[in-house]
Amino acid sequence: MTSIDTDETGLGPGWVRACPTSDIDIDTAFIVDVKPPVAVYHIEDGFYATDDTCSHAESSLADGYIEEGWVECELHYAKFNIKTGAVMAPPANRPIGTYPVQIVDDIVYVDLSEHRGCAIAALRP
Repeated sequence: MTSIDTDETGLGPGWVRACPTSDIDIDTAFIVDVKPPVAVYHIEDGFYATDDTCSHAESSLADGYIEEGWVECELHYAKFNIKTGAVMAPPANRPIGTYPVQIVDDIVYVDLSEHRGCAIAALRP
């Protein structure tokens, strides 16, 4: 995990650098190497971040299929809304967590201190 210099960006201490915006094409994702991992998505209207692990099974959502604002887990085909973390299709029945995202100088940052949503938050130290 890479912390950022808050004096340099103006962002708070919970923010971590994910990647340059140019590293994520539309309808693809990038995994931020934190525990538990976070997926950063580039969809038509911007960048979003969610828990990377499917709430149904241990599978990376960043490796799944992304289209029109949702991600489909490649293991059992559960679908989630990338913006809200809501379940859109079973077998998952619990949402995934989401995180605020900001772009500073063409770099994507994720605020890990503002995790919203699912029970995976309870696993964080």
